[in-house]
Amino acid sequence: MTGSSTTGRNVMSVCSSKLNRVVLELGGKDPMIVFADADLNVAAKDAVTYSLFNAGQVCSSVERVYVDVSVKDQFEQKVIQLASQFKVGDGRTAENTVGPLVSKMQRERVAAQVDAAIADGGRLLYKSDVPTSSDPNTSF
Repeated sequence: MTGSSTTGRNVMSVCSSKLNRVVLELGGKDPMIVFADADLNVAAKDAVTYSLFNAGQVCSSVERVYVDVSVKDQFEQKVIQLASQFKVGDGRTAENTVGPLVSKMQRERVAAQVDAAIADGGRLLYKSDVPTSSDPNTSF
């Protein structure tokens, strides 16, 4: 079962009353740690690839990256360069490497999280072009 803590409590409650076995994955923050002696090319590739796979909508997606301060600038530049190679668009076409989020509501939630992080002192290092659509239900 994958979901929120609230959902997990409900599932656990039902399963425990029947003594059913259950495994819960309740949305950890999936950190990646980059040490000073890391191969920065591999680390940057993994950070970008595993954060953008399935538009980041996988329970094991990289959500946070902690980088040793001594290699931070190099790592950031590599990540920016690699991220800029990804193209956002219709996931059913070969030229696009990042598809849409699951819903417009999720897209708005993610945008609000980015805005909050910036308001709290975070820095936006790269932002891709995002397709526009006349469809009000699109999740771009």
